[in-house]
Amino acid sequence: MTILLFVLAASFGAIIRWKMTNYWGWVGTWALNMAGALGLGFLAGLGGTLLTVVGTAGIGALTTVSGVAREVSTLASVSQLRAATYLFATLLTGVCAAWIGVHWGM
Repeated sequence: MTILLFVLAASFGAIIRWKMTNYWGWVGTWALNMAGALGLGFLAGLGGTLLTVVGTAGIGALTTVSGVAREVSTLASVSQLRAATYLFATLLTGVCAAWIGVHWGM
């Protein structure tokens, strides 16, 4: 049963990421990564099957490091300052979102 839930959660997360990044571009990538950081922060105190399914499969498929790299590369072709700002903002807000999740979470 865990395997089936894992596959379903990963599929759902990947489809959401694909749709959001196609529609919203770099803003979608940023928003999904912030939602993922917050969600993982909420789940930080849990263990077992729930963390495996939701955290690893669902949120893992939802968030994307390669997407951030792609967005930084695309932005760098326009402006290196814009690319550096996006990367810094993503890292800073991601850590803040995870911190909020840990402090408000389970």
